Amino acid sequence: MQDLKIRLVKNKKELEKVFKIRMTVFVDEQKVPPELELDEFDILSKAKHVIALYKGKPAGAARIRFPGNKAKLERLALLKKYRGNGFGKMIIEYMVKYCKKKNPKEILLHSQCYAEKFYRKCGFIPRGKIFLDAGIRHIEMYLKS
Repeated sequence: MQDLKIRLVKNKKELEKVFKIRMTVFVDEQKVPPELELDEFDILSKAKHVIALYKGKPAGAARIRFPGNKAKLERLALLKKYRGNGFGKMIIEYMVKYCKKKNPKEILLHSQCYAEKFYRKCGFIPRGKIFLDAGIRHIEMYLKS
């Protein structure tokens, strides 16, 4: 969709927009405590932040980290009015393409259990046991090679 632009955050102003999206989705909608949403990895030097702009307006956000020789997709959030039209899948595709350029041993994520089906459609496979993060059930998933 040509009206959707997905790219890495360029500056602190854009990073604030990313944080606002995440606070709306995770804190306001899902009731995650605000002190758990933003963490030590949100510093630009420790993670790559992704912003999705629809017609120039912030619509979605995500974060990529590279712990060890792995790539970890985190904090994918899409504002409610932009859901259900494929934007989430396009953000994941952008992130996977970006990660593959770094040649990680593995690309993984921690999916909220209700979103497992979505990530399966994006090529991820669940593994391990369900665990709680911020009081929400999650499952680790990794990308098929």
